[in-house]
Amino acid sequence: MAEVMLFHFRDRRTFLNQTNPLVKILLTLLFSYTLVHGNLATVLVIFAVLAITAAIIRLPMGSYHRELRFFLLMGTIIAVSQLLSTHNTLATLTAVIRFLDIVLMGMIFADTTAPDDLSRSLGALLSHLPWVHGGRIAATLELTLTTIPLLFDASAQIHEARLARLENPWHHPIRRILSYASAVFTLLLERAEDLGMALDARSFDVDAKRETPPLRAHDAVVVACAATVLVPLLFLG
Repeated sequence: MAEVMLFHFRDRRTFLNQTNPLVKILLTLLFSYTLVHGNLATVLVIFAVLAITAAIIRLPMGSYHRELRFFLLMGTIIAVSQLLSTHNTLATLTAVIRFLDIVLMGMIFADTTAPDDLSRSLGALLSHLPWVHGGRIAATLELTLTTIPLLFDASAQIHEARLARLENPWHHPIRRILSYASAVFTLLLERAEDLGMALDARSFDVDAKRETPPLRAHDAVVVACAATVLVPLLFLG
């Protein structure tokens, strides 16, 4: 499909694409920890940093308008439930922006991190632990990450096909939802079968040792830049 889909990796030469996946995982965990323990000012600063990062790597937000409806709906649900339970506007705003931070952070991570690079890096890291099959865990993670964009692709394909047939979305809505879910599930099974055949054709071995992306000076620069944001937030938040 020509349209860029949410949670797809785009192979480009941005500074985050060239950053080691383990460094990005570490930064994601640190930013997530800061978000959980931060106040409104903290989550706003992190949102600004993520928005600037998204602009630098040219994250195609305009192409994600369909998928983002789900997250906007979830944000609305979070806002309503938080406001009804706490009756605190400040806490509600903090919770909604924190949720948007997490979504944007996930989008940036998926956009700049190849699943195979991520799995190879994690496999090499976990292989140092006793009685742990790092390669198998990495392969499982890679296949899991591969199914996420497949789900969005299948949903968009079914949706566009039904629009082309001029189907009325309000005609038998329950039956339509069940039919839609069944069609998506069937298409996912077909895509999974194609993926399995492709792996068999390449003699894919989950226990095979793979070359891991090296750590470079570029990664230290990214960590240093992130630290200039995180350290003040951790102490002042």
